[in-house]
Amino acid sequence: MRCIDKHGKSFEVKKYRLEDYAALEAMYVTFYPKGKFQGMPPLQDEASRKWINGLLENGENFLAWQDGIIVGHVVVLPDFDKGDAEYLIFVRHPNRGRGIGSELSRAVLQHAKNLGLETIWLIVGATNFRAVGLYRKFGFRFCNSDLSESERKMILNL
Repeated sequence: MRCIDKHGKSFEVKKYRLEDYAALEAMYVTFYPKGKFQGMPPLQDEASRKWINGLLENGENFLAWQDGIIVGHVVVLPDFDKGDAEYLIFVRHPNRGRGIGSELSRAVLQHAKNLGLETIWLIVGATNFRAVGLYRKFGFRFCNSDLSESERKMILNL
């Protein structure tokens, strides 16, 4: 899906393919800030590769490409027995606030709905107001079971 960011630059959202691995790993090698929230993405390269491989093996992954590089990655990790999935999104620091996260979210949430999932959930830092704004835009709501003062759980019913 071709899109235009808030600065008028073109980018494309696509489902992950095997040939995208090197570019995805490259995004996480230079990702900033690493490990800021729940240790994601991991700080060490080997731990990062294992983490990326886990997301790819267990999830439904979409990538945002701009100027030949991956600038964003979103994944839902489905539990088909429960009918739900965990949602994770990462957008490169220089590309944040441009609508890329919104387009990635739109693609993966539609895909999750097509898979028959009923609920998507995520954990967000309580002071990550930009992320909370994105999630609320798509209908996520805080649930009552707060994890701690620094983390909150949000749920979206599809």
